[in-house]
Amino acid sequence: MRGISVFANVVTRFLPVWIIVFAIVAYFFPAPFEPLTNWTGFMLAFILFLMGLTIPPSSFRYVLRQPKLVFFGVVFKWTVTVAISVGLGFYFLSDSPDLLTGFILSGSVPSATAASLYTFIANGTVLLSVTMSVVDTFISPIVTPLLLEVTVGHLIPIEFLPLIIKMLMIVALPIVIGLVVQLKLRKFVEVVQPSIRFFSSITLILIVLSVVSGSQELLEENIGMLPLLIIITTLQILIPMFIAYAIAKLLKFHEQDARAILYEAGLCNTALAAILAIDNISFLAAVPAVINTVLNLSLGALIAMILASRGSDRKQVSSAK
Repeated sequence: MRGISVFANVVTRFLPVWIIVFAIVAYFFPAPFEPLTNWTGFMLAFILFLMGLTIPPSSFRYVLRQPKLVFFGVVFKWTVTVAISVGLGFYFLSDSPDLLTGFILSGSVPSATAASLYTFIANGTVLLSVTMSVVDTFISPIVTPLLLEVTVGHLIPIEFLPLIIKMLMIVALPIVIGLVVQLKLRKFVEVVQPSIRFFSSITLILIVLSVVSGSQELLEENIGMLPLLIIITTLQILIPMFIAYAIAKLLKFHEQDARAILYEAGLCNTALAAILAIDNISFLAAVPAVINTVLNLSLGALIAMILASRGSDRKQVSSAK
């Protein structure tokens, strides 16, 4: 048991390192991991199910009493985050319409399912993160294609209802199931709760292996553009995160809420963006989304670890009962 505990601690504590290491492994040796591409959606849903096991039911009242938090996070994401993506894209990628469109798409999709995981690891308000993700889910099928039409002249043909249903199945339903299990099987949850971060971390690594192995040929064909794409994608992720967090603190939001908003602003569901790019634009347009997936998972994990080490005032949630 001691060995298992040490192994789990190594995995969770150094998650950003493992994400980068396994991304490199999947790039150079994609074949063994290609079967994982069929399970990406399930793995995303599994992570959110685990999050549902950890959400205190009393947290609902806390978030519902403060709708301004959800409004701020969602509006910031669909204005400032998108504007930063558009600005960086046109400045650096205007000579490549496909890469430009894919880059903007990567910042114009719903928040990443990993945002809830990292909010959890960072001791943020998980339910606030989930609530913002659900709102994103409902508005993105309309907002995303309109943003692309306005910014790059491309209207992505999306079947709105199937997309909404798919997002709800991956995001909302697993959370609800997790909450039900938490309420009905309390002893089971008490047993598995110490291992939730470990299993979530392992699942994230598997998602990285899936995304990178499935896109290896695309990445290899555009190897010369990778350094530039890595730099501007890092800016695409970090600038909105830091601005959102700073404004949240200026507005005197609780620290836990500011951390949730930070991830809403910076982490987008780029696995979804890659699928939309391949289906509706081109394979080349999916390259920025693949790069963003690896970077937002690794940077998100690193920032979560830093924030977790600083602690947070958990009394703020309980006080809202």
